[in-house]
Amino acid sequence: MIKKIVTNRVILNAFILTMFTFITEMVVRLFTEASLTDIAVFRIFISSLMLSLIWSFLAHFLPKLGARIMNIIYIIFVSVYSFIEFGLFNFLGFFMGVGNSEQGTKVLGYIRDFMAALEPKYYLILGVGVLFILYYVIIDRLIMKNKKRNDELSLLQKGYIEVVTIVVILLLCGGYYLTIRSEKMQNELQTDSNYALWLYPENSNLAVNNFGVLMYGFSDIRSSILGIDANDVAKLYKQKEKEKDKDDEVVPVDYQRHIDDTAWIKLNENTKDENLKTLNDYFMNRKITPKNEMTGIFEGKNLILILMESVNEISILNQEYFPTLYKLYHEGISFTNNYTPRNNCSTGNNELTSLSSMFTINNTCTANRYVNNKYYQGAFYMFRNKGYSATSYHDYTEQYYQRTKMHQSLGSEKFYSVTDLGMTYNPKYEEWPDDADMFKHAKDFYMKDDKFFAYFATVSTHQTYNVPSELGDRYREKYEKLGYSTTLSRYLSKMQVLDEAMAELLSELESEGKLEDTVIAMFGDHYPYGLNDKQINEFMEKNNAGYEVNHILRKRNDIDRIPMLIYNAGMEPMVVDQYTSLLDLLPTLMNMFNLDYDPRLYMGTDIFSDDHASRVVFADGSWQDENGYYYAPGSKMNYFGDKTYTNEELKEINLEIKERQKMSASAIENNYYKYLFEGIEKYKVTTTIPTTVMPDNVADNNE
Repeated sequence: MIKKIVTNRVILNAFILTMFTFITEMVVRLFTEASLTDIAVFRIFISSLMLSLIWSFLAHFLPKLGARIMNIIYIIFVSVYSFIEFGLFNFLGFFMGVGNSEQGTKVLGYIRDFMAALEPKYYLILGVGVLFILYYVIIDRLIMKNKKRNDELSLLQKGYIEVVTIVVILLLCGGYYLTIRSEKMQNELQTDSNYALWLYPENSNLAVNNFGVLMYGFSDIRSSILGIDANDVAKLYKQKEKEKDKDDEVVPVDYQRHIDDTAWIKLNENTKDENLKTLNDYFMNRKITPKNEMTGIFEGKNLILILMESVNEISILNQEYFPTLYKLYHEGISFTNNYTPRNNCSTGNNELTSLSSMFTINNTCTANRYVNNKYYQGAFYMFRNKGYSATSYHDYTEQYYQRTKMHQSLGSEKFYSVTDLGMTYNPKYEEWPDDADMFKHAKDFYMKDDKFFAYFATVSTHQTYNVPSELGDRYREKYEKLGYSTTLSRYLSKMQVLDEAMAELLSELESEGKLEDTVIAMFGDHYPYGLNDKQINEFMEKNNAGYEVNHILRKRNDIDRIPMLIYNAGMEPMVVDQYTSLLDLLPTLMNMFNLDYDPRLYMGTDIFSDDHASRVVFADGSWQDENGYYYAPGSKMNYFGDKTYTNEELKEINLEIKERQKMSASAIENNYYKYLFEGIEKYKVTTTIPTTVMPDNVADNNE
């Protein structure tokens, strides 16, 4: 009887499928360089056994052929799903979820780049599935050839196995749940608790590290169906600090920014929504960063803010290749340890971050999903409140991002797309417009204004680089003759096109007599996705970058090291070697332009403030500073030198980061800034609240 039970199809198939599932998960884990010995591996094994047993139990009700087909379907699904998810991680840096599946489908538009980024070894993920399919096609058929369906067992034995199977499944589910809730089953430095991550797996990389690819997908779908979001998880982290003793001696501190919170307090008192009250408490209790020696140095000047598509430090390493970009970087304020953290939907989300100083929600394309939000604290509204015109420009269509609505919500008086600018363009994916044409067509819309803020999102340097294109081949032969590979040469050709576009912009400003009165701030949205590590490092080595990139992030993050600069003609060059990120750009600019803003409402910090922490935070909760790189999915700190942190210090840093990210997500989901600024306007009793009042002149212009 024991032999019959052991060789029973439910048990045998559960064993085979468990081996397949667990091996596939471990191969993915191996390629992401995650630990193969930590407690998460045990949890993944339990889930592999649990899923396989459930599937095998359901399949055993079918005839032999039907059960075999059902098992093959399982293997194909798991293999393909795991391969696609890892491919997206390899290409974009994150595993994809339901909330950003819209962007994932757009990979089809650059499938050649996606496939080119996959190293041959990565196909082992599919190879595991092929071996197990062969098992069912060949070996299982031989084993079951002469066996009739369940004829080896009596009715009592069949019932016994089914009851036991159901009990085992329930025990496995309960045991799995305990591994999620138990504090002993997670790293004490982990940025999110396993339970919070299970409820709402916004941090996909951390979720995959703890649950595996399959259970991450399950938890992501479940949270979407049940409507669990950042609000629910934020409640887990609601601050529990008690109010300080009112009798304690309070030492008055002059922050130099005097902000009257009277209207805000009244608004909070009349707010019943607990999520909004939590956000009010959080933002009101943040520190107001003081002014500093950089406050107002650009007051009254114009501002042009430029997103550089697919640009990393290649752009500022060679003066001969890219003279204009090199000039802007080295003759302005250069941030030598700046990072633009990738996330799902990088360009759109990082564009939103640049204009609002908010962490976007990692498991959604925030720019599109929350396109109707109001960001009254954003760049356009703040500059318009200071008497500036505020417009925005992009030399492509809205195929990927709903920029017209997004920029309207951010406060742009008018967003001009490639068609609004009257530019001709080729809709073919490989062809992109020349950014110099964008600057030529746009100048008449803003440059005549007395004070202007203009935002540009470039596109010339967009992938793909592995097929011929007009811009990619314009200077390709030049770089091939210098010894660069063809794919890299096409990228460098496009970079030269961008450099010439910047020369065109400087020429326009000079001819209009506005060069000295205009500040140019620039940042890259992400590294060039169409280049792999080998191709990027080919340039880095030849141009003495001093570092190499590796997009599998365990010991440090240099792949997201992206140039950021602030330039004004005739200024003294300044090098800032603190760790900075795109999140810090807007509050830094608002301080330098001496705008009326409330520093508490931004997740970034004025870089020149003493309160700025020299630390860059990545979307998955990882972070890097002068001392080392903290890899959040693995809860592991890798030090660069002798300086180390205690576990308590690491936990404190992680808590602060987690709190900012959770509150930012909650603010976006609750359309908080619309509520806040319109509410303060309602309860305003004086005119002495300049930093928190919704500008009267822009309150209803964009409805």
